Amino acid sequence: MTGGGVRRVASAALAVVTLVAACTDRSDDAARSEPDTSTAAKSTPPEPSELPTLRAVRSVNGDEHPRIIDAHGRHVLLRGVNVNSLGDYHQADPDAVTVVPVATADWSQMAALGFNVVRLLISWSAVEPERGTFDGEYLDKVAAAVDAASTAGLYVVVDMHQDAWGKSLATPEGTVCPPGASPAIGWDGAPEWATMTDGASTCTFGSRESAEAVMNAWDAFYANRDGIADELIAAWRFVVRELGDRTSIAGYDLVNEPNNGHDQAAATTALGTFYDRAITAIRQEESVLGVDRIAFFETTVSGLPVPPDFTDDQNIVFAPHNYGESIGSIPIEGTFDYFASLAAGYGTAMWIGEYGFFEDTIAASEKLGRYAAKEDALLTAGGAWWQWRQACGDPHSVSTPGAKAQPVQIHLRTNGCPGDVDGGVNPRWQCLWRPYPRRSPGTLHSLRSGCTSGVEFSGTTPSPGQVEVWFPGAAVQEPTVSGDAVDDVEITPVDGGFVVTATVTGTYRVSVQP
Repeated sequence: MTGGGVRRVASAALAVVTLVAACTDRSDDAARSEPDTSTAAKSTPPEPSELPTLRAVRSVNGDEHPRIIDAHGRHVLLRGVNVNSLGDYHQADPDAVTVVPVATADWSQMAALGFNVVRLLISWSAVEPERGTFDGEYLDKVAAAVDAASTAGLYVVVDMHQDAWGKSLATPEGTVCPPGASPAIGWDGAPEWATMTDGASTCTFGSRESAEAVMNAWDAFYANRDGIADELIAAWRFVVRELGDRTSIAGYDLVNEPNNGHDQAAATTALGTFYDRAITAIRQEESVLGVDRIAFFETTVSGLPVPPDFTDDQNIVFAPHNYGESIGSIPIEGTFDYFASLAAGYGTAMWIGEYGFFEDTIAASEKLGRYAAKEDALLTAGGAWWQWRQACGDPHSVSTPGAKAQPVQIHLRTNGCPGDVDGGVNPRWQCLWRPYPRRSPGTLHSLRSGCTSGVEFSGTTPSPGQVEVWFPGAAVQEPTVSGDAVDDVEITPVDGGFVVTATVTGTYRVSVQP
């Protein structure tokens, strides 16, 4: 690393977006309405300090059930959504902003859907805009977002995000691509000074990851050419220091969807080495802060895994992305099974960092129902839907150089273009806010919930403890609770539904139904 420093630099102000109803035509759903996130009684949001610290339990010899637990030893499921409002994206459409600012009301609305986590995207290009110089003001914004999420009762997974290496790899205007290739828009991730392409073409052959320039940049990273991998590790050190000892930070997603480069076998080995080095550096910073957060790690963008013995660290969670039957045609259940087999090899819990469907159709909601059933059956640690709201100028929206976004961007909230007109939470995704046990004493053994009905789960605990269940609905629809070894039931109305707590003992079964 070259000489380092921290600077407080001002960034361009994001556009102010007025939240109004979108005028979109969804004729097949005329009878649908936005989910009711109000109740007769409202709870007071927890203070940031009220979120217990989380850590992972890893099973190296098969003697532990891999899971995430809180400071009280309870099995925790983290379900929520991605938020990209702090991402540093290439602006392909000069008339449209690339992100929509997240407001205080957004955090509250996430919580009112029963979510207890957000995957918060940050960009290396914004963390370290110049080599060895780190932007403290950017991290102030990240810290403020973490605190705002925490106030709403949401944990945060801080994600070092990238797509197609970085925003500087947009194909220059006037470039003529070879037959079969197309000009690329820029994306997000690494700063321009860390982009080593050796003059390779930025033209793509079908996917954003296919450009020679992108693969060369990743080859350079895996080889740690000119210390580029070292610099990203230094950036992680800075992030950890700046965010301090906040207990609401569930952990760090080390790098989003890394490319395979030209040599896939070498890339996965080098990626595992980078993960191990990054975790070691993060632990060194955390030792000063007195914290130990979860390190979330992924496959490559094509689903290739790092070696199972890439690290001895115990506080890790496997965090792949499941776009089965969404971006790709591979079945949802088969994708889950593949990732579950990898998680078993690592001896870790599995948390799906991204998943989602991008068409407002009955077929898409049915796919989500199947996804939810498999998620429950596998007892995954949860996951984060992609994403809360997508701006009209986001590269995902623009897609190709010179293009404009489609009139409606379909994510958890629909977004009207142009102008980023908020269409509200899409009721199509009702299964996302279905009931689930947020915290369960001991270890969960089974879980089954319905997109429009109740939830039943079982577990064992060596000592009595309190279970916490999210249940959606209006105040007049208070659920009923039954089961085995269940006592001291309390049902508390909160925004969007209820929090059900109860004391469970030994081998228990809990059923919460409408």
